[in-house]
Amino acid sequence: MPDVFRSRAFKSGLAYAGLFTVSAVILFAVVYWQTAGYMQNQLHGVIDHETQTLVGAYHEGGLAGLKKAIGDRLESGNNDNHYLLAVHDRRLAGDLPARAAVVGWSRAYRSVQPGDTMADRPDDGRIPLVLRGTTLPDGAVLVVARDAQQLAALRARLVDAVLWGLVVVLLLGAAGGALMGRAALRRVERINRVAGRIIDGDLSQRVPDSGRGDEFDHLARHLNRMLDQIERLMDSMRQVSSDIAHDLRTPLGRLRQGLDTAREQAQSPGDYRPAVDRAIAQTDQILETFSALLRIAQIESGSRRARFARVELSALVETLAETYAVVAEETAHVFSGDIQPGVAVRGDRELVTQALANLIENALTHTPPGTRIEMTLRTRDGAAVVSVADNGPGIPADARTKVTQRFYRLEASRTRPGNGLGLSMVAAVADLHEATLTLDDNAPGLIVSLRLPIVG
Repeated sequence: MPDVFRSRAFKSGLAYAGLFTVSAVILFAVVYWQTAGYMQNQLHGVIDHETQTLVGAYHEGGLAGLKKAIGDRLESGNNDNHYLLAVHDRRLAGDLPARAAVVGWSRAYRSVQPGDTMADRPDDGRIPLVLRGTTLPDGAVLVVARDAQQLAALRARLVDAVLWGLVVVLLLGAAGGALMGRAALRRVERINRVAGRIIDGDLSQRVPDSGRGDEFDHLARHLNRMLDQIERLMDSMRQVSSDIAHDLRTPLGRLRQGLDTAREQAQSPGDYRPAVDRAIAQTDQILETFSALLRIAQIESGSRRARFARVELSALVETLAETYAVVAEETAHVFSGDIQPGVAVRGDRELVTQALANLIENALTHTPPGTRIEMTLRTRDGAAVVSVADNGPGIPADARTKVTQRFYRLEASRTRPGNGLGLSMVAAVADLHEATLTLDDNAPGLIVSLRLPIVG
């Protein structure tokens, strides 16, 4: 529970409770002053009306008529109004003492009388009065007063309501803050448990999504995407390590065997030269394989996405077609291009160029002289489709899904130069660009297509 009180959610709850409390105080103050002011105005209105009525009685009957009017009112039993008619500090009529003969508005108190029937009796036995004194033409002072106990009781009730309201708001705010803190801590704790399992080595763990669509769910989705990327990178690292351990063992073994043979058979320093030349060539091939593996790993890490920009694909493919048309002539292949102008994609220009070059070089390397190779670019269903098609021997259907694996080579191609990583790199570039790589039968031959999203 102490963690709850230290949580930001609890503190935010208290802050909101404090803000609401201040707002409630302001609201209650406005209600208090408006209500009390309204009732006071009503009270003043009643006193003013009664004063005008008695002044009218004075004008009609003089002091005698006024005294009679005051006496009639007191005899009627209305104990809310009180009166005084005084001349030179001497009471002529009424139930108020002569000292109350003050001109203008004033306040005073009277004691509770046995006949009082008010609902809100004051605890101290003193009832507040609101008085208005008026000077008559003959110098007499007429005072009309009215009990203000209801107004005082209302003010007391409003003050009590404000205080109790503040207590309730603070309690609810503290309780709400604690509940919010506990709820937030539960979800944070779930994230911590997942993080702990990942630290222990289980990279398949993911942060649960509650489906509410709130900030924690957005955080969970971003964390899960990050964990997916980390898991892919770790898998790629393990794959690279496995590939190096298994697929580079053979060339390294051949290199060692050649050096051992040279050491045993060489009779003079000149006899070592052919073995050294072969060792250098094999070492260069191994280094090329290492470089290709590292490049594929870099592509699969996704770090190259930061370099994505607009790529004028039509111009790029046109340049590749012109370049490899010359190479095809040297290898006795028939190369042609059919390129739709004005096509652009978003991506890494260098990697897209490398991937398309690999497709062309694969076709040149693994088909016999005289083979027709055609490179095309078309837009289809919102995508740019680059295809390299040939009428050579093709690839068996059951091997098409395997040739993109690292170091996989068909039996017929093992006598040709290469390391079996060309199509693996193309597949990695396709994944990086969220593109689709397909290998299909060209009847005869093979057609390899790379489908990339286009941009306007």
